[in-house]
Amino acid sequence: MTLSDQQKKRASYWAGVGFFCAVLLGLAYSVHSVYSSVSDKQLSPMTRLLVSGKRDYVLDQELQQSLAALPEAGNFFSLDVSEVKLALERLPWVKQVTVRKQWPDKLSIALQEQEVVARWNNAALLNQQGQIFEAPQQRVTKALASLSGPDEQAEAVLATFRQLQQVLQARQLSIVSLALNERHAWQVELASGIVLKLGKEDKLNRIERFVSVYPRLKPNAVDYIDLRYDTGFAVGWKKQEGLAIDDQSNG
Repeated sequence: MTLSDQQKKRASYWAGVGFFCAVLLGLAYSVHSVYSSVSDKQLSPMTRLLVSGKRDYVLDQELQQSLAALPEAGNFFSLDVSEVKLALERLPWVKQVTVRKQWPDKLSIALQEQEVVARWNNAALLNQQGQIFEAPQQRVTKALASLSGPDEQAEAVLATFRQLQQVLQARQLSIVSLALNERHAWQVELASGIVLKLGKEDKLNRIERFVSVYPRLKPNAVDYIDLRYDTGFAVGWKKQEGLAIDDQSNG
């Protein structure tokens, strides 16, 4: 092969390499252009928001602020629905969120709120499952019982509240507070103001004993009833003329 042939072959090789590189650069530019186009909020804006699910406590303003804080909130293609889900589930009254995008410009959010059933330790709230959560309590307008105890016993305290309340309903009585103290003893306060001391054991039998004798009491005169006895109970009467009287019965 002559020197001229070698030069032609080398030139042809480099020409091919150059053409291949040019194709790659052109493809990369095209991909970048397409991505830039679909990422442009003006070309692919997210203009519609659909929120479903019963809402009593989550405010529209909170949802809007959470979405606006996301970097790609206004773009249909680049918005990450998992980031939306995480952002909304950080809101205090939100329990669970499902998010999906609907072509061409809609973000659909299915939201489930916390279902509050009681106040917890005067600082937090309990949901239907006995889980503790913190949220603005001033938004709650319905009357809630106040439950207290160790945080790890929250579910058990709620279950006991429901159990005792079911028995008390037979006399149209309701619980306003239920406490489990550090000695694992139970104490109930009724809406009438009567305090029931149930102790550690047999709380259900003791509350049933109270319900059975309730018609014979004068509720307005009773301060507390101590049911921590095998068969009877002790009544603490409200103070009259500076004196408090304890009466022990065998009810």
